[in-house]
Amino acid sequence: MTEPHLIDGADGADDGASDGGPVADPRGWALPRTVSVSDLGPLAEPISEHNGQAVAVKPLTNHPGWLAKLYRQDQHPEDADRLDLLISAPGTLPEADRAALYAGTCWPAARIHEPGNPAVGCVIPMAPEQYRSELRRGGFSERRFVEIDWLAKSDESIGRIGLSRPGFEGRLAACRQLTELAGILESLGLVYSDWSFSNAFWSPDQRSVYLIDVDGCQPNRMPDIHQPNWADPLTPQGTDADEYTDRYRLGLLVAKCMTGQRDAHAFHTVAASHWQNQPAVSDVLLDMLLATDRERRPSAAQLHLALNGGPYLRTVPRPTYAALPPLPRTNPRPHPGPDTAVKDSGSTPTEAARTPPTAPHSGWVLVLVIAVILLFVIASNH
Repeated sequence: MTEPHLIDGADGADDGASDGGPVADPRGWALPRTVSVSDLGPLAEPISEHNGQAVAVKPLTNHPGWLAKLYRQDQHPEDADRLDLLISAPGTLPEADRAALYAGTCWPAARIHEPGNPAVGCVIPMAPEQYRSELRRGGFSERRFVEIDWLAKSDESIGRIGLSRPGFEGRLAACRQLTELAGILESLGLVYSDWSFSNAFWSPDQRSVYLIDVDGCQPNRMPDIHQPNWADPLTPQGTDADEYTDRYRLGLLVAKCMTGQRDAHAFHTVAASHWQNQPAVSDVLLDMLLATDRERRPSAAQLHLALNGGPYLRTVPRPTYAALPPLPRTNPRPHPGPDTAVKDSGSTPTEAARTPPTAPHSGWVLVLVIAVILLFVIASNH
């Protein structure tokens, strides 16, 4: 992987980037770096609308497998320059990193413009078909893209919807690719910020991931959009996201995907884990998630190295973490009555079957005793 550097347009690119000529794009379609809407031909009905910065994402009828992502009209004027930098960025990378970026992301191929608006949108590839699967739920099935959200669940939950259970090796392979892509972005000086469940697809069979919405990357820093459950505790609200914010969110995503846990259990499982052949992973993840100095968070490249069995060399002594995040509180087990089913989420059906029902006889015994006493009193009076 390359050393960190800021992308600077056509520097280092020898594929036509410097003169706006056709791009030698391995994804199957050579097109100029900038195109007008009319250049693209007819657009099909949108497959997505009003999602984030995009008003619509429409397939290109004449170019199967490609999409026009059209932005809202309130984009900043500098967005055209930023898009041009992103489009040129792969030309600055070593061949292996460039191939990984193209294979694992919907990297923009061209900026769409029109008179008076230099940043109408961008042309991006559609995610490969391997990221669609049949999901079975409630007696119904639906073929759709599988979000990496599912990898942050147990193998049993994943198997119940008809997907291949990943096991340790499947989780490891997906997280290796995630961190490889994150390392490439970091080496380009780009901030992604959107590391979360909804911005990556996962292929259980291919054990691979595909990152989307990468056209929103910005050099150095970008506005930190609040994401529930993904807030960086060391990035104050109202400040920009930067490479250290990315490191926290990447670590959180990897921790959840590796453990199949979605809440604070992920932290505790990481702390207790000693993954075979990857002894440094727990240390790197805990430093990414719990370091009190955000600038001491390990890089994406360090996490990628650890996931591949490499060492983790700290420049400072091992920190002592005061405490892991508290585990979610569980409700106390309800006391089942005569007409109450056992609904304790912490018990399995087998455990429920083994638990003898509480006999509701004590109340009836008391009533019977009172009745006998009353009868005795009445008989005595007569």
